[in-house]
Amino acid sequence: MFFRKKKRKVRRQGDERLLEEIDTLKDSLDQQRSMLAHSSDYQDHLQYQSKLTEAKYLFLLKEVRKRRASKMK
Repeated sequence: MFFRKKKRKVRRQGDERLLEEIDTLKDSLDQQRSMLAHSSDYQDHLQYQSKLTEAKYLFLLKEVRKRRASKMK
């Protein structure tokens, strides 16, 4: 009985952390895409970094859907 409350609390904290990380990655991805769009020369490093950030973002989105996490306000 006591373990259920702790388990829910830990899960909720994990969900909150996951959602915060998604927000951070989304901001970073938007910034990188903007830099690529406004760049006059081709930057391999920036493109690879953008692809990596996008992969992390999509992975975390799938994890949120699987966990059915949502923001609590």
